[in-house]
Amino acid sequence: MRRGRITVSALLFGLGSVGSLGQAPTPPAAPTEDRIGFPTDYQNRLNVLYVFDRPDNKQVRTVYANDAASSVKFGQQFNYPYGSILVMETWRALQDANGNPIPDESGRFQKDPRAVPTLFVMRKEREFGEAYEQNRTGEWEYVAYRLDGTHQTAPRNSANCAICHKQAGQGKDWVFRAALHFNQGSGAVPDAVIKNYRFVPGSLRVKAGSVVTFYNDDVIEHTITDDFEGGADTGRLRGGSSVAFQFSVPGEFKFHCAIHPAMHGTVVVE
Repeated sequence: MRRGRITVSALLFGLGSVGSLGQAPTPPAAPTEDRIGFPTDYQNRLNVLYVFDRPDNKQVRTVYANDAASSVKFGQQFNYPYGSILVMETWRALQDANGNPIPDESGRFQKDPRAVPTLFVMRKEREFGEAYEQNRTGEWEYVAYRLDGTHQTAPRNSANCAICHKQAGQGKDWVFRAALHFNQGSGAVPDAVIKNYRFVPGSLRVKAGSVVTFYNDDVIEHTITDDFEGGADTGRLRGGSSVAFQFSVPGEFKFHCAIHPAMHGTVVVE
C-alpha cells in the first residue's frame, strides 16, 4: 500500500487561517484594556461559592463571588446580573515525593503553603465582551492576576479564557460548575458517580476510615439509601450534587436508590 503524505495546503487547512508561510498566526481578538480590576481583599469581601479539587493538574480551586453573582439562584443561572464578578483562586495542591496530592482527614486536597496562587477573574457589565468577536461569551470579560495585582494573563491575551468559557454554554451564561454551589456539591474528586441510572463502579473497595465521595452526574435526582432498614439515606440528590461518607467499620455495605429501586451498589470496607 502506498503511503500518503500531508501536503502543505492540507496542513494549513487543519490549522486554520495562519496567513502566509513563515508568519506567526494572528492572535484571536481580545480587549486591550483592563476593565475588570484587581479584586483587592477578595477573601474577606467576597463570598465562597465552592472549593473544587482538580486531579489532572493537582490544584485546589476556590471560587468566590461578589453579592451580585451570589444573588443568582438555582434556575436563574442563564442570566447573571450586570456587575457580577467571579474570582477563581487557583492554588497548587500539597503533594508527596511522588507528586501525588496529599489529602486531609476529610479526603480533600490541601493548598501547598509554599505555592503562590493565581486569580482568574471574570466580570459582566453592559456592552462588555464585544472585543472577543466570534469568541464572545455574552457580556463577560476575563483577566488573570498575580497576588501583587500584576497581570498573569493580560486582557489582550485573554481570548483563550473566552474560548474556554464558550464550552459552558449560553444556557448557563457561560459560567462553569455553578451546580456545585446551587446543589451544595463538595467539589471533591469523586470515588464513585451516579450516571445513566447506575452507580459506577457498582462495587467499591476501600480501607477502614476512608471517606468516599459520590457525585450525581445524572440529569435527574437519585438517592443513596442503605439496604438495611433504618440505615443511612441521603434524601434526593439533584444532578450536580455530591455527598461523602466515612466508612470506619470493616464490612460490606449495600445500598440502592429509593427512587429507582433497580439501582444497587456495594462498598466493601477492608
